[in-house]
Amino acid sequence: MLRRTFLRVFLVIVLGLQAIPAQTVLAADKPQILLVCQFGSVKSAIARELLIRRAASRGIALHAWSRGITPEEHLSPTLSVQLRAEQIDPTRQPLTALTSDDLKAADLVIAFDPLPFAVPEGRLLNWSDVPSMNSSYDAARKVLDPRIDALLDRLQQMR
Repeated sequence: MLRRTFLRVFLVIVLGLQAIPAQTVLAADKPQILLVCQFGSVKSAIARELLIRRAASRGIALHAWSRGITPEEHLSPTLSVQLRAEQIDPTRQPLTALTSDDLKAADLVIAFDPLPFAVPEGRLLNWSDVPSMNSSYDAARKVLDPRIDALLDRLQQMR
C-alpha cells in the first residue's frame, strides 16, 4: 500500500501530472502503461516495444500495451524494414481498438493523438508532438527516446 501511495505521489510531483484519484488502483510493483495513437500500428506500438525493451534492460517491471483510436495497419514497408533491422516488432501485440476500460485500467496513458474518451484526471501524458514515424523515423526517435528514458529514470528512482 505504501508503494502504491508513493507511485501516485511520484507521478504527480515528478511527471507533473495532476493528482491521481484515490480510488485508482496501481499495481504495487508493475505500473500499467497504455500507449494510444490514431491507428495503433505505428507510434503507440513502436513506443510500447521500446518501453518494454528498455524497462527489461533496466530490470523495471511494468505492463505496457497499445491501442488505436481507429485501428488500422499503417506501417509503411520502408519503416517495417528498418524496424526489423532493429528487432522491433510492433505487431507483437494484436492491433486493438481503444476502449474506456483500457483507460480505466491504466496508471498512466501516453497519447500521441487526441483521445475520444475522457482520461481519469491526472494520468495523461501528451506526446502528440512526436513526428510521423513513417515519414521521419529518425526525427521521431529523437523526440521519443529521451521521453521513454526519462519515464524509466523516474520509475527506477521509485524502486
